[in-house]
Amino acid sequence: MKIIDTMKKNYTEGMARESEAKRLRDLEKSKKDLKLTDDDVKEIIKLIGEQNPAWAELEPEILALFLKLAIKQFKPKAEDFDVSDTANMRQKVADIFNGQNDKVVFNVSGKSFKPNAISPEQIRKLNEAYAKGKNMGSGFSKGLKSLFKKQTKNI
Repeated sequence: MKIIDTMKKNYTEGMARESEAKRLRDLEKSKKDLKLTDDDVKEIIKLIGEQNPAWAELEPEILALFLKLAIKQFKPKAEDFDVSDTANMRQKVADIFNGQNDKVVFNVSGKSFKPNAISPEQIRKLNEAYAKGKNMGSGFSKGLKSLFKKQTKNI
């Protein structure tokens, strides 16, 4: 009987450990990526422009792509934010562009820079390229989105 009791005890302890491991796995999986609505993106772009004069000069559509790229790199989780307090959440995301976070690095024309270190010259070049591309028709915006997807597929 001792062997059977020992087996029962080991089985019970093993099941408890397995149950605890499952709970930990479930907790890890519950961390959902922060989902931003179109309104959130518009408000964050507005905040970035208000708080960082260099970014304020950039075309909003390009800034939206930079914002999405920053979010993909930063990988914020919904648990990191009080999602019910949208103003605070939007501000925290906008802070990435004001030097509050050093995890995000952009690559433009083979040069790397942090979001808070973009130069007016880089902004001017991006705006000029964007203006030329807009004159090329609707294929440009599709190509821009395609390029963005290629740049972010490894992130």
